[in-house]
Amino acid sequence: MKNSILIIGTLLAASVGLSQSRPCLRVMPINELAKNATFIGRVKVTKVENINYRGAYSQIATVVPSEVIDGDFTLKKLRILSKSNVQCAEDNYVVGQEMLVFLIPADSLFTTLNFQYGQFLIANNVVRGWRDKANKPVDKLYADALKEIDCVINPTQPPPGGENNPPRPAVNGDPPVTGTNGAQMLPARPGVVLPSPTPTPVPSPKRKTSD
Repeated sequence: MKNSILIIGTLLAASVGLSQSRPCLRVMPINELAKNATFIGRVKVTKVENINYRGAYSQIATVVPSEVIDGDFTLKKLRILSKSNVQCAEDNYVVGQEMLVFLIPADSLFTTLNFQYGQFLIANNVVRGWRDKANKPVDKLYADALKEIDCVINPTQPPPGGENNPPRPAVNGDPPVTGTNGAQMLPARPGVVLPSPTPTPVPSPKRKTSD
């Protein structure tokens, strides 16, 4: 009997340990955050208030954008519902912090997309806890994080004729076609597909840096 109780207790302890080791919230990769957020920007927290918003949030933060990366660049300040009651959520804001945030609308307010995983502290122009290609936390220069976001929200357009079907070398039987520089220019050969080049970030037309 004692052995049975001991075995059951060991199994229960193991199951609790496994449940605690599993992440409570799914961590979105950066490209998913950038595609789903309606507002992306560099902001400074100017005010926080303790509230009870429909039993779902216990804080509201007021932030002032210093750079709007994507979204409504006419906004001079935003109010963000935070401290969600969702299990494992830690979407908190502190006055004076400078952050890179990914937000979604909630009535006339905003919430942080993916809770704490959609807000990144900026210190000395370094984004803390950014995520790499493997979705692991890493510190990254703000300028580099900005380029990564730009590549998601503003993917480059393929060049005329298609980047995967470029001009080919001449072969016997091709009609001569002369370009402006005197070099022979030939149409692409069907079926020849080359790897796409790495996309070059294009500045967002919506981006605005505050004066």
